[in-house]
Amino acid sequence: MRKFYFLFLMLSLVFSCKDESFVETGNENLNPQSNYNFGSTTQKDFQGVILDTNGTPIYGATVQIGTTSVATNYKGFFILKNASVQENFAHIKVTKAGFINASRVLVPSNGMNRVNIMMIPEKLTSTVSSGATSTVSLADGTKVKFDGSFKDANGNAYSGSVSVSLYHLAPSNTYLNELMPGSFLATSSNGSARIMETFGMLYVQLTGSAGQNLQIATGHTAEITMPIDASQSSTSPSTIPLWSYNENTGMWNEEGSVTKVGNTYVGTVSHFSWWNCDIQLPQATLKVTVKNNTGQPLANAKVTLKRNSQTYEVAGITDNNGVVTGIIPAGESLVLKVYDNCNSIVYTSTVTPVTAGNLYVLPDIVVTPSGTNYIIQGNLKTCTNADVTDGFVTLKVVNGTYFQYVSVPVSSTGMFSANIYSCNSGQQFVLEAFDTANMRSTGEINVTPTAATTNLGNITVCTGISEFIMYKFDNQSSKNLLPPIGAEYSSSTNAMVVTCYPPNSALGGFQMIVPNISGVGTYNTFNYLDVIGSGSSPNGIPSSGSTLTLQISNFGAIGQYIDFTINGTYTNSTGNHTLSVTGHVIRDN
Repeated sequence: MRKFYFLFLMLSLVFSCKDESFVETGNENLNPQSNYNFGSTTQKDFQGVILDTNGTPIYGATVQIGTTSVATNYKGFFILKNASVQENFAHIKVTKAGFINASRVLVPSNGMNRVNIMMIPEKLTSTVSSGATSTVSLADGTKVKFDGSFKDANGNAYSGSVSVSLYHLAPSNTYLNELMPGSFLATSSNGSARIMETFGMLYVQLTGSAGQNLQIATGHTAEITMPIDASQSSTSPSTIPLWSYNENTGMWNEEGSVTKVGNTYVGTVSHFSWWNCDIQLPQATLKVTVKNNTGQPLANAKVTLKRNSQTYEVAGITDNNGVVTGIIPAGESLVLKVYDNCNSIVYTSTVTPVTAGNLYVLPDIVVTPSGTNYIIQGNLKTCTNADVTDGFVTLKVVNGTYFQYVSVPVSSTGMFSANIYSCNSGQQFVLEAFDTANMRSTGEINVTPTAATTNLGNITVCTGISEFIMYKFDNQSSKNLLPPIGAEYSSSTNAMVVTCYPPNSALGGFQMIVPNISGVGTYNTFNYLDVIGSGSSPNGIPSSGSTLTLQISNFGAIGQYIDFTINGTYTNSTGNHTLSVTGHVIRDN
């Protein structure tokens, strides 16, 4: 997993739909409104990567910030610009069928905010029956004891078998910051904004025999038992506050407490969301800027903090300006470390106590990274030696410690400039340039930088491309979309997903999700269809009033081609429109 952990720059704009689930957030009157200083509404930029717990990129996950949604491409990347958030609070939600809903809360910077999120697969732990007391356990000692009373989303009593999925997130988990929901920002029972230090988290999902989401029946409780990390045993209090996570607000709310019994915490809950055993501390805000020894911003650096008595670090990632801002414990001396893109500690210092509620801006931190940041430049030329005016360049490198995939558009004169990081001297990168208008590429070219800024000069883009998506709507000019193109088919659900989003939305973009595909044939139902420039909403082209038809003329095996067309009309808020699409894409799975 480490190879995916640091630099994730190849991003693609996609719109998608929300995944709804039955999650109770407890008694909304239990906690008064938080006195946290959220700040005014503003627009910020975000990018990141979504992985599963094995470090595999998750394709087609929905990432929502405010009222805007995007979906990850085939490498798990997303980008979302000008998202409406609050000055001191951005709530990022991620959903994908088969995974526990994920989220991240951060204090947004003015640059490109970067997040890495891991999603936890929903796995059956055990099956219990309504009307009977039962206990579901994990090997590490996590337990949930049910009294047998359950309800459905409408509040009706449920009778039958109940599938139970348990997940215990230990503070010692290497990827705690990527796996946990939200952040450590919380609201105490008196409405005070707090920052927490965790002693363990628990997620429980209840599902009925028909696949419906369930909850504990009103007026009933379940007993939870969470093991305490051995390294925290001596510092774990005898009683610790219990916090439930509100997926709507992105905040943890104080909701009861648990008691230390042996090497576990035991308590009762009245509903299931995420639960967290945490001590609480007053909060302040810290802003950090990291630069390299030449004064350039160090992007994607991991900055960690912890109290002197704290066992585990809490981390943030610097944006493209080298800035990361986070919520910290006030009145505490903190140990700060900076890890470079090669996961080497390149800076350690102590942060003196900060007054509660205040913003403290550290002087710029200057470090000497263990690797080298390269700037690769060049000028793309067509087969006739004219400037490429509509295209992009990709750079990639993979070694034993990290993975990078950088994609940048070219200027109107064919110029490009891409930043890429190397942990090894003499690192070789793989470059591929594309001329979108003429459907040409260079193929993959091995590049070894000769200096920190390496100009490759003129690069001719003249190799024909066989994989493509072409589309045209109304009387506008047609768009040519070139690789990378993702084309996936699920044999378990019979759904086909085709996605292509270049690094610049001005180049166009396309995604369709079609159910019940059986091979060559005609299909009239789209779960989702988005075409950049078509005027589609965040939920895609509306299905009502649409005559769009998908025709698949060839449906190859994995590694072979799928050929399709889409033709017809659709109606949106701006009127009636026509759309035609032709695709010749390689099936990825």
